[in-house]
Amino acid sequence: MERAISMERLTTPWERMTNENWLLRFIDSLLRGCGQVMFQNNPLTGLLFLVGIFVNSALLGLAGIIGVVVSTLTAVVLNADRGAVRAGLFGYNGILTGIGLAFFLKWNLTLPVYIILASILSSIVMMALVNMLGPRDVPALTAPFVLTTWIFLFAVFLFNHLQPTQAIQPALLKPSAAVQTDLRPLPGSLIGAGLTPLNLVEAFFRGIGEVFFQDNLLTGIIFLVAILINSRISALFAALGSLVGMLTALFLLGGNGHWIYHGLYGFNAVLSAIAIGGVFYVLTWQSAIYALLCALISTIAMAAISVLLSPLGMPALTAPFVLSAWLFILPRTGFQALHPVSLADVTNPERIRHMYQEHALAH
Repeated sequence: MERAISMERLTTPWERMTNENWLLRFIDSLLRGCGQVMFQNNPLTGLLFLVGIFVNSALLGLAGIIGVVVSTLTAVVLNADRGAVRAGLFGYNGILTGIGLAFFLKWNLTLPVYIILASILSSIVMMALVNMLGPRDVPALTAPFVLTTWIFLFAVFLFNHLQPTQAIQPALLKPSAAVQTDLRPLPGSLIGAGLTPLNLVEAFFRGIGEVFFQDNLLTGIIFLVAILINSRISALFAALGSLVGMLTALFLLGGNGHWIYHGLYGFNAVLSAIAIGGVFYVLTWQSAIYALLCALISTIAMAAISVLLSPLGMPALTAPFVLSAWLFILPRTGFQALHPVSLADVTNPERIRHMYQEHALAH
């Protein structure tokens, strides 16, 4: 409770200024959009996410800013629900779309225009999915980002003015080939390989950083601190999600050690654990186990979708998270041990849990 009061004192002056100035109000919405990538409706968290991105790459940071500004402006111009815009719900897919395109495509004068078009579409897809899934009380999650980015990445193979990087070159898998499981920083070399404390720490924090395509230890640390500022529960499940993804791939299933080192088995598990662990279900010991199971399934889904898309040269993005989270959210009241949270009541996990406890005492 004392922590909540101190945080309120910290943010109240900013909230007062945003209520009095339209430009600050718009900036606040942009920062909340950055935070909402990991379900954190907090401008300070969003600001630290941006700092973490720029620590790793100024170009990716610029692309992210273009994406979040354009997608939010699109929602404003099309007169989307003001509350949703203010909460950053039309910005988080935009920032991911901007960074994703800048990560998989080579920079030139055409790319910023391409990012702008894609960011516009991400808000349109967001509204389409809200209208389709909203009546079932199912969130859109990062599906608008995934669908939009796939469309724009597939298209580049027939456009001369946009060049893909090596990260999205089609590649046929060889089922008979052995998977190199050594935890290592380099794809074709065992230099620096092994189950060392440093490699495990690198894999853990990179799993958090990769939510924003940031393959960087320091960025992952900044992201975890940013989440902690808004929610201790979300920070805990972000950490647990990265651990589940890393340990599942490394020890249980024997995944590619290079992928594990760079967090590629972690980021979908991070999002899955946060979403189910206190955001879309009230946190109880049953929902905590349910969240970690979802994180584990998303790790398997990452491998499955990567295999499916590899011949096409397409990345899985956060599709494993979206698929896994939807499968775990849709049962809702069918499992009596779990307490689903209505989309209208979604806030941070601590407040959700407090409201549930108050309601339980009242009845």
